[in-house]
Amino acid sequence: MVINETTSYKKIFDEAHEYLLSFDPIDKNMLDKHLNDWKERKPRTVQDLLWGMLESVSNKRNMQSTIGSIEELKPFLEDFIPPRIIEKYDGDWRGLFMTIKNNYEPPGQMKIDNPRSYWVIFCKSVISVSHFLSRFSDLDEFDNFVSQFYLNEYTRVALPLLLEKEVFGLGFALACDFLKENGYPKFVKPDVHIKAIFHGIGISKSDSDYDVFKDVIRFSEDINELPYCVDKLFWLIGSGRFYLDEVKIDTNRDEFIERINHEFK
Repeated sequence: MVINETTSYKKIFDEAHEYLLSFDPIDKNMLDKHLNDWKERKPRTVQDLLWGMLESVSNKRNMQSTIGSIEELKPFLEDFIPPRIIEKYDGDWRGLFMTIKNNYEPPGQMKIDNPRSYWVIFCKSVISVSHFLSRFSDLDEFDNFVSQFYLNEYTRVALPLLLEKEVFGLGFALACDFLKENGYPKFVKPDVHIKAIFHGIGISKSDSDYDVFKDVIRFSEDINELPYCVDKLFWLIGSGRFYLDEVKIDTNRDEFIERINHEFK
């Protein structure tokens, strides 16, 4: 099915609400809490940004089990203050790697001569993130920087593309994840669930991260909803994970796609 110009995106959004609310024990308060979770995630300092970006970098398959808690690395990361990290290690990821290896017992192996090692990737990420964030004196300056990309879906998508180039190991989808989960609700992450649903109901003609990102932004603006809320709503349909309440429901994204296609056939 292809959604045409006369189709109400608002009705699709409402159908998504109704679908989730049809499950026990999901109610409106629980759903609203998850759709507005971004308000609790807003950083207060540049240090919070660095921590958040490293959390997103390590959000790769099995990487967190190798790196462990980023908070425990705080003594080696100069309290997450970017300029101090650059100064201490002279911008060299190897110095950081060896300092951690000699003073910490990580959950995963540390092999400096393996470029695919998660620890090598992580240390390179720390240095590149620190270089990037050192350009911002405080959070307000970073907020102003981000706001310059809000004009439309084309400028919006440019920021995660920029971060992908600036931060080693981040990648486009993880850059979107960082922005969305760190207090910037006008961004979305085109993850497997969002891509499957938007492509499945015909809003996205492509299932590429780049195109789906733009399509979700357009969809959100058309119905005057925050992109974060749209992203989270359809992610909940795909995952069934109401993590704030430790509730897992048996959603079926293919069933939802069929429901929407039947409704607008």
